[in-house]
Amino acid sequence: MIAEGAKIARFRWLIVTMLALAAVLNYLDRQTLGLMAGVVQGELRIDDKGYASVVNAFLVAYMLGGLVSAFIVDRIGARWGMVVFVGWWSLASACTGLAANIWQLGASRFALGLGEAGNWVASPKLVREWFPQRERALAIGIYSSAAHFGAAIAPVLMAVLFLAFGWRLTFVISGALGLIWLAAWLLLYRPDQPLPVYDEDAAARPDIVAERSEPVDDSGWKGWVAVMRTRGVWFYAVGSSLTNPVWFFYLFWFPKYLTEERGLTIAEMGRTTWIVYAAAGFGAVGGGILSGWFVGRGVRPARARVAVMGLVALVAPVGAINALEPSIAISLALGAVVAFCHTAWVTNQTALPVDLYPSRHLGKVMGIGGIVTGLVTIGSTYAVGQLVAVLTYRPMFLAIAIAYPLGVIAAYLATTGRSMADRESEA
Repeated sequence: MIAEGAKIARFRWLIVTMLALAAVLNYLDRQTLGLMAGVVQGELRIDDKGYASVVNAFLVAYMLGGLVSAFIVDRIGARWGMVVFVGWWSLASACTGLAANIWQLGASRFALGLGEAGNWVASPKLVREWFPQRERALAIGIYSSAAHFGAAIAPVLMAVLFLAFGWRLTFVISGALGLIWLAAWLLLYRPDQPLPVYDEDAAARPDIVAERSEPVDDSGWKGWVAVMRTRGVWFYAVGSSLTNPVWFFYLFWFPKYLTEERGLTIAEMGRTTWIVYAAAGFGAVGGGILSGWFVGRGVRPARARVAVMGLVALVAPVGAINALEPSIAISLALGAVVAFCHTAWVTNQTALPVDLYPSRHLGKVMGIGGIVTGLVTIGSTYAVGQLVAVLTYRPMFLAIAIAYPLGVIAAYLATTGRSMADRESEA
């Protein structure tokens, strides 16, 4: 039985809308510096090595931020967690506009990374609390796709603001947008808003009732140890570690491949490569719709996610054809296919721990997975840079083709045995 019926149904989609807007702001704020890097470097007298250090400050903080966010979300709940994270990163973004030297710029970007990581820890927990199993992947896909569309509109919006106000006020304005979101969130999501109870929850635990507040965790380190003793968290981390570097390759190296080895100009890149990242936005939603379709036909939710990931593992390796240097049109089409597949994968990969773990432990799972994935991604990005310097890009396309087949094995192993959510419901 759905608590409070249609009212709850409307409210949960309002929550996803707010999460989608937060995801857009998340990507806007992180891309702002990159889009104005030349001007900022010139005014603050920062060379390319110094700029790389600033970028690394964000990446390191983003990795650590996942773990810090896990503590915060599990202790105070996702609603208040979003207040902390959006408020923090918005202020950090605004403070970037006040930077007078490389140290202040690096500190503000470090602070930005700490806050922005929390968005991707709290959002899945909110989906876990507000959505039935058949709709969870779609909800995750919606806010995930919004992040990619945010990446697409960032250059246009930032260019308008920069030309009108200069780089310093552009950072301040982008931060102010986050504070406006924060005010709306506090008005719309009241502390006494009851959480829904769905049929699958009632079937597992007939005694369950709608909660007047978010489930929080006060188990301390015992809870962390309990999560770390489950196989699901580690196979989830392995699957994420195998496939996340693929996306970073397409974000940071694929454009360089098109210009350095295929001869595209910057102008041609601007006219053509948007299709790759647009495909990523549609893939996030498509992956959620497909796994929801499987759940609606009686497939166990966690296995439905793995089924979609299995389909991705069959299709995504076609990107390896780029190693043969096909025509530019085919290269872009292959890039779009991989982008679509990857975000469909990520939607279901994110939904997997949502299905396997109770809400009060989700932050821990996301935090552990984020640390492992972050370390592997940083290492793989460095390795790609070293290999590309002495080889062509072609071997990279071949190497990453095996990531998804290996990743789906890890995802399947994460679902074997009883999940932590099942064990706690039987207790």
